[in-house]
Amino acid sequence: MTAEIELWFYARPDRTRSIDERHGEVMSRLAKIDGPFGFSGLDLPEAPDCGDGLVAVYSTKLPTRGLKFIGDYAFRGAGYRYEDRASYDEHIRYQFKVTNKEIDYRRLLYLDFPKLVEAFAGYKAKLSYDIYSLYYQGGTNDENIVYNKLRENKELNVDGRNNIFTLYPSQFWDAELCVRALGYGPEEVIARLKGVCPMAIPLLDGVYMVLNDDPKITYEAYVEMNNTIKPVLGLI
Repeated sequence: MTAEIELWFYARPDRTRSIDERHGEVMSRLAKIDGPFGFSGLDLPEAPDCGDGLVAVYSTKLPTRGLKFIGDYAFRGAGYRYEDRASYDEHIRYQFKVTNKEIDYRRLLYLDFPKLVEAFAGYKAKLSYDIYSLYYQGGTNDENIVYNKLRENKELNVDGRNNIFTLYPSQFWDAELCVRALGYGPEEVIARLKGVCPMAIPLLDGVYMVLNDDPKITYEAYVEMNNTIKPVLGLI
């Protein structure tokens, strides 16, 4: 079975900025990025409306065959109370198969992904390879004892706004996430990862990392990546 790749970008909603305002800024920045992931030369999708719901969803058709895009925003009403959890985030997401011949996987990791992080200007982003992260977290039977124990702590937002459990082939963390989840800032992340992974660089106010750039990474290598790098960062 061919692996699916998903690029996830997360932002903490800012109720002081309307969906129209936020959307306009994101689209303006994406329009400055060439394909296959950027929107340069394309008709930009209009800002969505929440209607009677709490989420406004939009999508657009990209020229690259097999490349999908979808985005969403959280409701901005003054009476709606957000919780400090990732389930209240707004997102953009790309999806494609790793075998897509129109997408250069390593170019994506080293060049395209950081540009998209800057365009969305969220607090974290990740490249999810197939369903490896689901397996790593215990699968559908919740078999990871450590992960389950973390989820019992109601003060922790596991793999959310104040915790990092799962590492991905590439990801971005902003300064606030670093401090809340690790207890130290992006500069220390970069220092610790020097010589340990292919790339760890400053991006926005945070850090962007490439931990494995193999487009055919096995699940065993994915687990080994986590087992090797998590102790370096002080993660459980």
